Amino acid sequence: MDTRINDRDIQHLHAFPDQRKESVMRKIMSQKPDRALKLNGQNDFEKTMLKLRREGYKLIDLQRNEASFSSVWYRRGVSMLGRGRAHVTMLVWEQEEPAEEERPPASSTTVLTWRVRP
Repeated sequence: MDTRINDRDIQHLHAFPDQRKESVMRKIMSQKPDRALKLNGQNDFEKTMLKLRREGYKLIDLQRNEASFSSVWYRRGVSMLGRGRAHVTMLVWEQEEPAEEERPPASSTTVLTWRVRP
């Protein structure tokens, strides 16, 4: 099962035009998400990523930090009026400090979605 970011994802990331990526990132950062959801399950990041791939999303940005990383997924769509519309989803995975030393560290996944004009 392909549950991690793979070579196809990285190839699309590099092939996605820089100007278009910059435009999409500027648009999503300038408006509130249409939907925000925080998941605390063990495999929520992987499950959400698999769902995005099934729905036709492609990776356009990946940022890594010490205890977290974010990935931005993009797909083109059509609005009800027949106009072009892009769907953008950002997944933010965070490693959290364990509450007790005996427990393994927990993680959370935040899912943010936007609909923007391409």
